[in-house]
Amino acid sequence: MNAQVQHPPAVRAGCRGHRRVPPAQAGVINTDQEFTMKKSLIALALASAFATPAFAATGNVDVYGKLRVSLDYVDVDGLEKNWQLNDQTSRIGFKGTEDLGGGLRAIWQIEQALSSQGSIPYGKDMDFSTGGEFSNFGGGTLASRNTYVGLAGDFGTFLVGRHDTPYKLVGSSDLFADTSADSQNSSQLGGIIGYGVDDMTLMANGIDPVGGFDMRATNAIAYISPTFSGLTVIAAIVPGESYANGSKANGLADAYSVGLLYANGPLNLGLGYEMHTGDLVNDITYSATDDDESAWKLNAGYTIGDLKLGGTYEQQDGVMGNKSTNYLVSAAYGMGPITLAGQFGKRNVNSDAETWGSQDLTRWTIGAVYGLSMRTSAYVAYDHDKYENKYYGNTKANIFTVGLNHDF
Repeated sequence: MNAQVQHPPAVRAGCRGHRRVPPAQAGVINTDQEFTMKKSLIALALASAFATPAFAATGNVDVYGKLRVSLDYVDVDGLEKNWQLNDQTSRIGFKGTEDLGGGLRAIWQIEQALSSQGSIPYGKDMDFSTGGEFSNFGGGTLASRNTYVGLAGDFGTFLVGRHDTPYKLVGSSDLFADTSADSQNSSQLGGIIGYGVDDMTLMANGIDPVGGFDMRATNAIAYISPTFSGLTVIAAIVPGESYANGSKANGLADAYSVGLLYANGPLNLGLGYEMHTGDLVNDITYSATDDDESAWKLNAGYTIGDLKLGGTYEQQDGVMGNKSTNYLVSAAYGMGPITLAGQFGKRNVNSDAETWGSQDLTRWTIGAVYGLSMRTSAYVAYDHDKYENKYYGNTKANIFTVGLNHDF
C-alpha cells in the first residue's frame, strides 16, 4: 500500500501554531470521526486508502504498529490493591494492495497482538475463536487481530477473514479505549458499552461465556459500501462452523452484524445491530440455553470548535432473561498539545437469572493526554467504578493510570 491509513485528526489545538494531539493517538482519547467509528477497515474504505501502488505488478507492503504501556494503581474493595505495569493492546501489522486493473484492487492485512510484558495484554481483545465459537482473548496466535484478504472497487469492499464486527466498528463515545479506564470491554468490573451482560450469569452457572458485543470475528464475511452523501453501510455474517455432534450452528450466518455510519461536517452518527442466533449460543454454552442474544446501539458525536461531545445508547437482549440498557456520555477539550477529557456511563441490568442477580455498574473517568509528537503521547487518568449486585453487595473500584504510547 502506498501510505498508512489516514485516521481522522484528534482534538485540535485551540491556538494557531501550537502542536495538537497526534492523530495516531486518537485511540487513547477518541475524538472526531472515532466517536462514530472504529479505526481499521472503515477508515480504509472511507479514506480510499487502497490507492494504486507505485509498483502495480507486485504491490508493496506497509509495516505499522502501536506500543502502549501503562503504570496503574488498582484498588478494588477487598479484592485487589496494588501497582501494575500493563500492556494496552500493543500490536504490529502488515498490509498491502495490488492493482488488478479496471478499478479492481486486491487488499490484505495481517495484524498481530503484542505484549511488552510477554503475556496476555491487560487490555484484552474479545474475538470469535476458531471453529465458530467465541473466546475471551485475541492474543497468543499469529495474526490474532484484524487479518483478512479482499477485493475493493467502485462497488465497495468485500473481505473474508478475522475482523471487528460492524457493530464494534460503529464505535462508542468512550474516550479512554485501550487504557485501564476502557468503558467498552476490559476493566476491573466490566464494561459499559458492548460488554456481555450474559457472560457473568453464564460463568456464575459454570457455563462458557458467549463474549458480548465488542467482538472480533475470526470467520467474518464482510462488505463495506461506498459512501453516498455521507452515509456508509457495513455488514458481516459469521458461519458457526460447529464440529460438535448434533450442533445446529453450521449455517452461513449463525451470527450477523450491521452498521450505518453518517458524517456531515461536525456531526457524526452511527447505528449498529448484532444477533447471535440460538443455535450458536447453544453450541457455545453446551446446550445450557438456545436463546438468541442481540444488541443495538446509537452513537453520536458533535464538534463545537475545540470541544468534542459524544454519546452512546445501547440495549442488549440476552439469554436467561438478561436485559441491559446502557449509556455513555463524554466530552473532550483541546488546548494546544493538551487534551482534557471526561466521561460518565451506566450499565442498567434487568436479570431473571437468580444465581447472579443485578449487575448494575456506574463509572466516571477524567483524564488528560499530552501530545509529545505526531506519533508519541502520554496520558494520565482516574477512573471510579461502583458495581451493584443484590447477592454480593456493592463493590467499588478506583484506578489511577499513567500511560505512554508510540505509533509507528
